[in-house]
Formats: sequence, structure tokens, C-alpha cells
Amino acid sequence: MPRFIKIFLDRFKEYIVLILFLIASLSLISLNENPKVKNLRVFSLGIFASLNSFISNTYDATSNNNYVQQLEKRNAELMLQVNKLRKYGLEHERLNKIFEFVNTRKSDLVVARIVSRLVSKISGYFIISKGSKEGIEKGMPVVTDQGLVGLVIDVANDYSSVRTYENSLFKVAVKNERSNVNGILNWNGRKLVISNVPTTEDMEVGDKIIVSELSSIIPPAIPIGKIVDKESTISGILSNIIVEPYTKINNLKTVIVVKTIRNLQLDSLELNLIRRN
Repeated sequence: MPRFIKIFLDRFKEYIVLILFLIASLSLISLNENPKVKNLRVFSLGIFASLNSFISNTYDATSNNNYVQQLEKRNAELMLQVNKLRKYGLEHERLNKIFEFVNTRKSDLVVARIVSRLVSKISGYFIISKGSKEGIEKGMPVVTDQGLVGLVIDVANDYSSVRTYENSLFKVAVKNERSNVNGILNWNGRKLVISNVPTTEDMEVGDKIIVSELSSIIPPAIPIGKIVDKESTISGILSNIIVEPYTKINNLKTVIVVKTIRNLQLDSLELNLIRRN
């Protein structure tokens, strides 16, 4: 017999004998049909199963906890990436619309970013990123691919100030595209209104309002918005036409300057004639 086996048996013979007896005892218990032994066997099996289940669940909880945390972290990373890609997608779509609008217009157009909103919304002004270096001058209309935004009122080398339609000083001659009824559109502090339109005129909710040929400041046919309501005045023979603009000022990041200037004095005379009529 090899020496290391003899040494092993000498050191652990008591344990080996104990294990052999335990195995024999368990074998005899499993084969014994005595009711008491059966109960003991069932009880022992239940304890063993419970301990095994507890140990397994503890191990699984410990091992799965790290795995779940890694999954949650990865999901959060993917969510942030998806949101960023969605933002880029929306920006790409918006810029594509602007470039398509620029390419389909015959006028000389300049795309500019809104760089500052230094005053409150009630004032109706903002500053854009293009100025006289790009050929922008006072009086040039500002639009988007959806419609009218405002008018350039002051110009520096690299920047320009824009008065938007949300300003009480901004007035423009407009007409109903369907019925050709003319009027003067202005901001009353809360909404765009074509004031004092005779109730006999053909102005219906849903009609499209565009810049009129009577306007000498802004090129005609630029869309502005649609009629959403008609409010009768106290006399009952006149109406105030409420117009919802197509372009939402608060959502704007980029605008387009139309490089054309029309006769401001002529426009003033024409507006006075409209008011008299």
C-alpha cells in the first residue's frame, strides 16, 4: 500500500468510518417501511428541502441583484441615448423643412438663429444671429416655413432686432385667402385680431389669413394663420375676427429673413385708406 494512503487512513479513519455508518444508516432508513421511520424520513426530507431552498434563494438573490442593477444601469444609458437621438431627429426634421422652404422660394432668404429673448413675451421682440454683414436691413420681413413671424426693426453688423406679431405696434394688411376680404391685423395683448370687420363680410372660422397685396411692408401671400373665432361688437354690425397664427413664437429657434424692403411711406398711406373704408 502506498505510504500516503496509509497516512491518510491513519489520520482520517474515524471520519471515514462515521461517514460509512451514516451512509448505511440513511440507506436502511430509506428502505425501512416502519411508519415511524417513514415520518422521520419525510420530516428530514422537508428540513433538507427547506434549507436547500433558502440557500439557493439567498445565492440567487445575491447573484441576481448585481445582474439586475447592471440591467437597470444599461437601460438608463439606452434611454438617455434614445432621447438624445430623438432630439437630434426632431431638430433634423425641423431644419430640413426650413431648407426646403428656402430652396422653393425665389426671394433672397437668410436663415438666422434666435440668440436672445431679453425682454418679456408681452414686449414681442427678440434678437437674431444675422445682421448687416449678411445684407439684412431694417424693414425686412421675418418668416418661418409655416408663416409670418415679424419685421426687422434694427440692425447691427452681426445681429438684428425683430419685432414679432406679438407686439401692439405690429400691424399688417391681410386678407381672407378664400373670400378676398381685406382687413388690418394687429396684436391686442392676448391674441391676433382683425378688428371692426362688417358682419356682412364673408369671414368664416377655419379660413386662411394671408398677407394682402395692399401691404407694402411685407410681400403678399405669406400665410399668417387661420380664423378660430368671430366676436361681435356692442353695435352688432361689426365683428372682431380672431386669428390663430401658424407660427408659434415661443417654440422658435430659427427664423428666415426675406431680403426685400418695400416702401414704408406707401404702406402707411394704404393702411390709412383701409381704415377709412
